[in-house]
Amino acid sequence: MASPILANVYLHELDEKMEEIRKRTERGGARKHPNPLWRKLSAQKLRLAKKGVTRTKEFRALVRQIRSIPAVEVNDPNFIRIKYLRYADDWLVGICGPRTLAEQVKEELKTFLSQRLKLTLSEEKTQITHARKEQAHFLGTRLAIGREGVQRVVTTNNGSGRPIQRRSTGSEIVMTAPRNELVKKLHAKGFCTTTGHPTTKLAWIDLDADQIIPLFNGINRGIQNYYRFADNFGHLAQIQYILKFSLVMTFAAKYKRPVGQIFKRFGKTPTIMIKAKDGKKDRRVAFYANSDWKKQRNGFQIGQEEVDRLQWSITMRTRSKLGMPCCICNSVQQVEMHHVRHIRKTGGKKPVGVNAILQMLNRKQIPVCKTCHQKIHRGDYDGLNLSDLAYNPYKREKT
Repeated sequence: MASPILANVYLHELDEKMEEIRKRTERGGARKHPNPLWRKLSAQKLRLAKKGVTRTKEFRALVRQIRSIPAVEVNDPNFIRIKYLRYADDWLVGICGPRTLAEQVKEELKTFLSQRLKLTLSEEKTQITHARKEQAHFLGTRLAIGREGVQRVVTTNNGSGRPIQRRSTGSEIVMTAPRNELVKKLHAKGFCTTTGHPTTKLAWIDLDADQIIPLFNGINRGIQNYYRFADNFGHLAQIQYILKFSLVMTFAAKYKRPVGQIFKRFGKTPTIMIKAKDGKKDRRVAFYANSDWKKQRNGFQIGQEEVDRLQWSITMRTRSKLGMPCCICNSVQQVEMHHVRHIRKTGGKKPVGVNAILQMLNRKQIPVCKTCHQKIHRGDYDGLNLSDLAYNPYKREKT
């Protein structure tokens, strides 16, 4: 898509403006002022440890209190930092400083965008939030700092990659997937009700079963791959549930069978086998059902560093009937799909040729070679009948 590229070009001046604001505003070195309360409690802890009373309730309560507060002074007026991050037209500014500074930066950017770039800053979407009390939204993810003061001991890696345990004051970044918003989007697309109850995907009923399953998989995998890093990744099991049962209900409507019979026919995880010809291996098409709901902070970095684009394109082609020859001349060279949208809605004009055949077959696409595809669009096949086809590509499907 060209829009992200155009956004990067046009908003480059915004990047430069933010860099100018950062250099002008930031001050102070590293935080060096210790938190007086933390220092006081740490000294008290040390005295108790010297007395050998580390196994008492008093000592354990003191340790929990120490872990719940930062070791350095957070509200240091002499320490200000600004972080800026942009992806296409979505951007985020993080400020370590007073709220008045955040308001000043917002007004300055609003004026710059209006006067320099002729853009209007959306007041509804551009909000100033307190990172420890409210959530910010960036790239479809909710961001906040802290877990409401809940202190923990967490395992992390040191500089050499070795696992170590460290205290957590509940001030780490929390990234969550907006589950309710995802359900609303699925409802808007026809997969569920507003409350998340699965429904039939009516627009896909006329497709073949081996086409419907990959379409549901694409949505399920896409959401899970994107939010693998999220702290509430396990909550996305609800999304998978919605898609799985929406698939089953779509099959039930397609084959005019109860849901129970669909599960009996296609299995607990809906699966179909496509018989191959010429001694080749049968192709298995199954709903993607994830069972590992553990979050992975580095989820984007797991797997191959480079994508095999050729293999990826071949995999994507299996969503269509490209594995079959041209249904007009039976050629296996340069087979592609001829598509027709809204077959039943012809606007009063009676379809002819291949389009009439597709309407008769109640289908939206048909495999044809490149030569026949060009003839279809030139009108050379307007007199074509169903009996003139080399074979019926949908006759083999059981109903």
